[in-house]
Amino acid sequence: MAKPVYERETKRLSPNDVQSAISYSQSAKIVGRIAEWRDLKTVGLTLRITPRQAVWYVRRRDITLRLGFASEIDLKTARYIAEQTRLAAKKKRDLRVFVETLVGMESDKDGFRDGWSWKTADEMADNSSALAQRKRIGDTGFTWTWQALTHHFLEYKKPKLKERYREKYAHYLKLDAFKAIEEKLVCELKPADLERVRDQILIDHAPSAAHRAVRQGKEMLSWAWKYRAAKAGLDECQYEWWLRWSFEYKTKKRRRSPTIEEIARTLLIAESHRNLAKGEHETYPGTLGALWGVALTGQRTGSLLLMRRDRMFEVKKVGKSLRGWRVVNWNADEMKGGRDGGRSHSLPIPPNALSVLERFHQEAGGDSPWMFPSKDSGKPVTPSALNLLIYRLQGRVFDPTVKRKPNRPGKPGPKPSTERKIRENLFEKYGIRHWSPHDVRRTMTTFLTDHRLGGAAAAILGHKMPHEDVSEREMLAPVTELHYNLSQKIDLKAEGMKLWIDALLTAYRREARTLKHSANKKESLKSPSRSRKSLSTEAVIA
Repeated sequence: MAKPVYERETKRLSPNDVQSAISYSQSAKIVGRIAEWRDLKTVGLTLRITPRQAVWYVRRRDITLRLGFASEIDLKTARYIAEQTRLAAKKKRDLRVFVETLVGMESDKDGFRDGWSWKTADEMADNSSALAQRKRIGDTGFTWTWQALTHHFLEYKKPKLKERYREKYAHYLKLDAFKAIEEKLVCELKPADLERVRDQILIDHAPSAAHRAVRQGKEMLSWAWKYRAAKAGLDECQYEWWLRWSFEYKTKKRRRSPTIEEIARTLLIAESHRNLAKGEHETYPGTLGALWGVALTGQRTGSLLLMRRDRMFEVKKVGKSLRGWRVVNWNADEMKGGRDGGRSHSLPIPPNALSVLERFHQEAGGDSPWMFPSKDSGKPVTPSALNLLIYRLQGRVFDPTVKRKPNRPGKPGPKPSTERKIRENLFEKYGIRHWSPHDVRRTMTTFLTDHRLGGAAAAILGHKMPHEDVSEREMLAPVTELHYNLSQKIDLKAEGMKLWIDALLTAYRREARTLKHSANKKESLKSPSRSRKSLSTEAVIA
């Protein structure tokens, strides 16, 4: 009898290769042949193809272990079992028993073998669930993969963060670039692996994202080294070598400070140009109200947009001068944390500012519990929506069909849209320098400091200001800072808020008259014989 012809091939197996192997075993081509395909990704994993069967094996120098048919065990599971076997060998386990148990758990996860006792069946069901959970998070059962490390670290870290920051924090540890190492054991990571991930993040995202992902990744590895060294497989590391994993990034110092006139002019053009591009939805009233809220209060957008109407209280025991005012309250979780974990914050708002905010709330339906409701029912406007409004006013266009990545061989990029949205740069047209919502805080601080109310600015914006050059009347004393939740300095904040809001609304009316005069002049030049119409401020900004 002629000896079979052996075919040996080493390659990175794919699910399509497994299907091809099964088909090959059923074809006439395999008669008189034996084929072995070794997986480049997993040491020792081999797919042996003979007539009518394709079988998984794990080949080691001292032993060969049969896993089962490729038609019953998929590639991912075979790799998982092979990797577990390698780790079990390091622990001096009986590999035949280990593989038999692991394959049995995998094959019997939906039922139990005949002849087992109910107790054994229950134990195997529990073990199977545990195996499925470990596989889901990438836990090998001996040491963690990068995926398992990320899962366990976020379980530890997220409860320590404010609820609204948790998913944002997790996002940077789950970027697509990390998929290249998610199945790799932490103990086998090399500096080159981390550098490739960093470089890919820089291709896919902005430099700030690469900086943050690297910083959080180093924090995660250091946590594992200090508190979960054996589980993570880092118990033999003598030092934190991953601290060399770095990204050169320097935050740009922002010195933008729009004038009060520029802020007022922006509010006017935002209201009068709600339709900014053909075929695009007009600016939602809640978003316009949020822009007004930023200008009137100078609060951080993350906190401001969480303003609730049921958290606006009457001012009591502060004097008749604050009659009709409301005090808005944010708890510590809604405020920016910083190193001290955040503090509750209250802000008095005068009637003239409240009427402006209420106008847009009513225009958005008037039934939302949020002062700045979005089109998405039951939710407030997001900070990104507010930023995008500023971008649109500046004529900036973001075409979703244009990707960062250029065309690559075999992977051409998408065709650009035939009709790009065209927006006019209204900032340039009306002489407004670029500014962002956060820049209002700088303008307000400068304005109130120039009027000898720097302490009021500190209280309004929730800042801790240095005590130098601040009068005793304005000073936030250390004892007050320690009891910030109880002593909110409402009278001092009200003094600063009244001065700022009166100045802003005065500038708004002045800018409205200027635009009205300009509109009348243009109308007169177009139609000299027509009588000039008297346009009200409401008509100009409608």
